Amino acid sequence: MSQKLLHNLRVMNPYGDPEYLENAYILIEDGTISSISDVLTADDFSGETIDMGGKTVLPGMINAHTHLYSTLALGMPPPKNTPTNFVEILKEIWWKLDLGLDRESTKASFETGLLDALRNGVTTVIDHHASPNFVNGSLELLANTADKLGINICLCFESSDRNGLDNFQEELQENLNAIAKYTDHPHIEALLGLHASFTLSDESLQKVSDALKEFPETGIHIHVAEDLADEKDAQRKGYASVIQRLDHFGLLTNRALIIHGVFITREDRHTLLKSGCRLIHNPTSNAGNQVGILETEIIESLHAGLGTDGKQNNMLSEVREGALIRSAASDHQVDYLKLLFDHNPEIVNRFFKPTLGHLSPGNQADLVFYDYLPRTEINRDNFIKHLLYGLGKPCDVMTRGEFRLKDNVILNIDEKEVLRQAQVQSRRVWDAMEKI
Repeated sequence: MSQKLLHNLRVMNPYGDPEYLENAYILIEDGTISSISDVLTADDFSGETIDMGGKTVLPGMINAHTHLYSTLALGMPPPKNTPTNFVEILKEIWWKLDLGLDRESTKASFETGLLDALRNGVTTVIDHHASPNFVNGSLELLANTADKLGINICLCFESSDRNGLDNFQEELQENLNAIAKYTDHPHIEALLGLHASFTLSDESLQKVSDALKEFPETGIHIHVAEDLADEKDAQRKGYASVIQRLDHFGLLTNRALIIHGVFITREDRHTLLKSGCRLIHNPTSNAGNQVGILETEIIESLHAGLGTDGKQNNMLSEVREGALIRSAASDHQVDYLKLLFDHNPEIVNRFFKPTLGHLSPGNQADLVFYDYLPRTEINRDNFIKHLLYGLGKPCDVMTRGEFRLKDNVILNIDEKEVLRQAQVQSRRVWDAMEKI
């Protein structure tokens, strides 16, 4: 048995048990938390003892929806044609970006995106991938990249008709290959990705429905009602809403992830509750695209998770900024920390074993450490404010009981070379976008 005993720690564990401890010990055995306490309880310990020097530790954080393929968008030139609505934003920016990706640029996107996630204390990622000109093998590349970095990954390819039916079929098959390949993997999970209802025909949705009958333990991962255009398209096709359209094809199951949902109705909410789907809220992306604000009642009743939609990798920033966006527009507030530290673990633990998301016995040892010297008193009554506004970036990150970031240095990866390659690949992608 491999053992590590971490001591001299301040524990912050929102919505976990214990929630807060000073001068704590964490015993890790074979990559799993065995005990956590402010009293040393390790019997017959013969492993490594590590003094953490009074650092503050949080559970590894979970991003419940992102797009790693968009990592190389940082600093790219503005579109040739200025978008005037949501669909034009997709056509002029994101659908040109994903078309510009090939194997090497996709690899650079995965590597730099996941490295940035680690540096922000994110140890579990639910990704929604798109690279229409590099489909076959793209999800295996993502799985291998995440596994090398020690990150838990839930992956899919966002299948769509927008690039033709042959491309849709290839994307669907890539999903099915990944679902079959990673069925029993402890750190990799595959869902069946769909872009959005308005980019899929009834014939394509029927193919998805038929395919899922062979994999009843998985579900779809799809953007839903992010903009009113999605709802209007469903209505033109003869359905009351996007949710009712997906339900018609039997795609709403307790393994399905429904993303955004800004324009879903109360009837839709009842359908989702009945089916057991989980909704993922992405506040900064919704604000950036000016599509609207998801109703507080919908978030709370559906126990929504928290994602970033590729906007950023810093989940604590997503919490802070989501709260500020809502404060500026509504009197009805949302406990975004609950979404991050309570709902997100509930969601990923439908897919992964061992358990993730809390500093508790039996959970995988995914831990994020901060070298934090508070300027005011800190205690169990006020630690949440310090967590939100004081911590900064982590100095150490451990996953599966092994350090991946130590003293601000990424281990076992040449980060400078990865970033150098990403700069080369970003220029290639931007040049390709200019020609589309």
